[in-house]
Amino acid sequence: MKRFLLIAVLLTAIIGCKKESRPGQAAQPEKIKIGVSMALFDDAWLTYVRENIEKWGAAHPDVELTIVDAKNDPALQTGQVENFLAQKMNAIVVMPPDASAVGPITKMVTEAKVPLVYLNRQVENLPPGVVYVGSRSIDAGRSAY
Repeated sequence: MKRFLLIAVLLTAIIGCKKESRPGQAAQPEKIKIGVSMALFDDAWLTYVRENIEKWGAAHPDVELTIVDAKNDPALQTGQVENFLAQKMNAIVVMPPDASAVGPITKMVTEAKVPLVYLNRQVENLPPGVVYVGSRSIDAGRSAY
């Protein structure tokens, strides 16, 4: 439960980021677009996570969530993140199928200066500003016994 509270806090912080107004146009409320690439939809735990993200999104009418299934394929997930950047998402959340294969994702998202959150599977050596939300597997295993 603490993990989902932290996810909600992070996503709420992302919403707090102001979008730039275009010169000559009156500021109009725009939805904050958040792209979420999940490792896999076909998993009980990940379905629970996805449903809670969707529930959070439904409670925030100023947010537009796009949630996609990477089908446990790091290359597919990289392409999904490229699409999120092309769609000008305001933030990207990634639950990687392989935490050791996210280097290209981290590089392209940080170069685009888009907030990036990794979820559930710990990624090592994250640059400043990139966030990991989850537990350490060894600690989670110990607390289960």
